[in-house]
Amino acid sequence: MTDPDDHLQPALLQPEALLPTGRKRLRKKGGGREHGVAILMVLACLAVLMPFTAAFSYTTRVDWQAAINLRDEVAARNLNRGGLRLSLLLFELQRMVFNQKQFRQMMGSWDITQVAPYLMSAFGSKEGHEGIAGMAGLDASTFKELAIDNGSFEVRMEAESGKLNINCLGNTGQGKDSSQARTVETIEAMLMPTLYDSLFDEEKGDGQRYTRAQVIQAMVDYIDDDNKSYDVVKLAASSTQERYRYTELFDPYQGRNARLDSVDELHLAEGVDDDLMTAIGADLTVYGSCKVNLNFASADQIALVIRHSADAADKWKTEGENFLMKTLPLARYVVDQRAMALFADIKAFEELVEKPDKFLSPLAVLGGASSPGAMRNANMPKIPEGIQIRLNSEKKEGTEDEMLGGASDIATVAPERTYRVEVIAEAGAVKKRLTAIYDMQFARAQSKGTGAWVYYRED
Repeated sequence: MTDPDDHLQPALLQPEALLPTGRKRLRKKGGGREHGVAILMVLACLAVLMPFTAAFSYTTRVDWQAAINLRDEVAARNLNRGGLRLSLLLFELQRMVFNQKQFRQMMGSWDITQVAPYLMSAFGSKEGHEGIAGMAGLDASTFKELAIDNGSFEVRMEAESGKLNINCLGNTGQGKDSSQARTVETIEAMLMPTLYDSLFDEEKGDGQRYTRAQVIQAMVDYIDDDNKSYDVVKLAASSTQERYRYTELFDPYQGRNARLDSVDELHLAEGVDDDLMTAIGADLTVYGSCKVNLNFASADQIALVIRHSADAADKWKTEGENFLMKTLPLARYVVDQRAMALFADIKAFEELVEKPDKFLSPLAVLGGASSPGAMRNANMPKIPEGIQIRLNSEKKEGTEDEMLGGASDIATVAPERTYRVEVIAEAGAVKKRLTAIYDMQFARAQSKGTGAWVYYRED
């Protein structure tokens, strides 16, 4: 028998069949709107998450690079200090080998500044072992394991006695034979080139112009211990009181009137600015004695030694314009020759100054020419004319008290005592510089011997 409700089953299973056509269309449109909302929600979430993701990625990269830089900075600092400690070996080499009388008699005068770059390169770079092995005549791989693997460092060393000790400006004395007067003359010679005219033609930071004499006078008055203004012409203190108005500045200070602790303090003297110190600051120091060390001195200092000790017959070669035309070229020639071998004594300096043509030119050693004629044809600089000098001071004939100066009065060839060490380390993208001064004769505790660092700075 057929159930009377069987004809209703399809309608129950498919209720939409019983709905009007308009309502079916409304049902479909409503479903489309729900899918659009979901897409908008997804886009909104992505818009919120993307800035956070980008910021997190950027912060991660910055932190990663900062960690790398910090690692390289620590490595560079350790390389600097390691190079400084290794330089102590060079000072012991100077003290125990180069300064010994037996070594100087057999091998001549040597200084660690001549060999420091080669010896330290074996430790500071991967290729440095080849140079030191070549000097020793050994296999290139002998010192290969000494070098560091990550980073590099370079050690530069120079003798401080080759510079002008500005503290000698405070050694008050009378006459041209005093260390103060010789220091003033040296600064005058250093500032003499016309290249530096612009330093004295332009206004300084205080709106004033200063001549060369005024700047030198301010230097002397800032360092010496009196209150009298220095006379650059007479090379002695005058009767005029010092008046520099250091206490009237916006940031007032007093004149030093004592030895300086560093060359940088010279900036406080009136008329001395960064441009002037850039020009001559590298040739100044506050260490060492007031005597000129002929093995390390600059051409300006050697020229003044020659002028001070020139014999009466050749005195004209050191005066006026002849000082620039004859004395300074001879001093530069002495510096070039000294690079081949240091002076064993002042007598060797005298022989070179008096007969420069008797010594082989470095240009000829390098293959520039084989004879004086070939040098002229090749437009090589000619050997300067010699100047007769005195080794020791002597009394001038016909006078009772007047003395003629000698080279030994103001110059020496003694072994160096104070060295400036500069270590430049590089690790990754970080480069650091360390500067230190070592005094080989500084007295320490009795059980620790001599030698100590007297200056230290990291940049």
